[in-house]
Amino acid sequence: MKTIQPLALLFSLIFAVSACTRPDRAETPAAQIARRLPFGEHEIHYEVHGDGPRTLVFIHGWTGNLQVWKNQLDAFPGYRCIGLDLPGNGQSSRREGVPYAMELFADSVRAVLDAEHVDQAFLFGHSMGFAVVEVFAAKHPERCLGLAAIDGAHFEVAPGPDGPEKFRQENAAFAGMMTNEAARESFLQMLFLPDTPAALREEILQASRAVPLSIGQAMIAGVGADWKFFQPRTVDLPCLAVFSPAYQLPPTYRDDFARIFPQVEYHEVPGVSHFYMLEIPDKLNSLIADFVSRH
Repeated sequence: MKTIQPLALLFSLIFAVSACTRPDRAETPAAQIARRLPFGEHEIHYEVHGDGPRTLVFIHGWTGNLQVWKNQLDAFPGYRCIGLDLPGNGQSSRREGVPYAMELFADSVRAVLDAEHVDQAFLFGHSMGFAVVEVFAAKHPERCLGLAAIDGAHFEVAPGPDGPEKFRQENAAFAGMMTNEAARESFLQMLFLPDTPAALREEILQASRAVPLSIGQAMIAGVGADWKFFQPRTVDLPCLAVFSPAYQLPPTYRDDFARIFPQVEYHEVPGVSHFYMLEIPDKLNSLIADFVSRH
């Protein structure tokens, strides 16, 4: 199976950032704990919501933050929910000029789980966050109760000896295009529908702009640097996949995805933008609750 779209379009669809409404919050929110965790040369900001015997971990995408999941973190009574800002993003520390790759992010997720004494968890990745989930699952399958692609960016290296270098070069080339705010905004605008509220658009743009483009470029290049995790593979773990029209997926995509994730539960949600966890939280939360209850 090939990457969802040509690389430039795909990366235009990996921006997971915050928005404004919170219609699906629990009426009585569970206790929220914010923590900062030293992690090598970085410091990770994360939040723990609620408590329970099983844990849900929510991972944002490119130049984003944990607030993209604000309608989910308090929505699952009886579960512990963790949202984190990946290194370089949100309220986590930022160090320009250092690599920001998917393996680094996956290792930051492991560090948070270790700090919270979580042996196993469900991992939910929005957009580029799903690439982080895939790397985590490749390194620590025994710690995964299940995976979820929430409009997740899924990458594959083409077979053959030239595949890895071509993949790396394509990612590096796209990273080189993301050099100014006009480029950032033009790609972000591709994520919306014509009727997406202007306030929501602006919220998303502002949140993305909070992350320096140099870090955003490093994140894109980091996908190519971690090509070994995106070679043809089979991931035999429970998987929830929920896709919006944003990716303009081909008709064969459901079957292609199922060949890699044979346990997938696949859903399409029409009429919403890439940020549907903020637009239709009731629908998404219902799908999540059903998935975790059965695994």
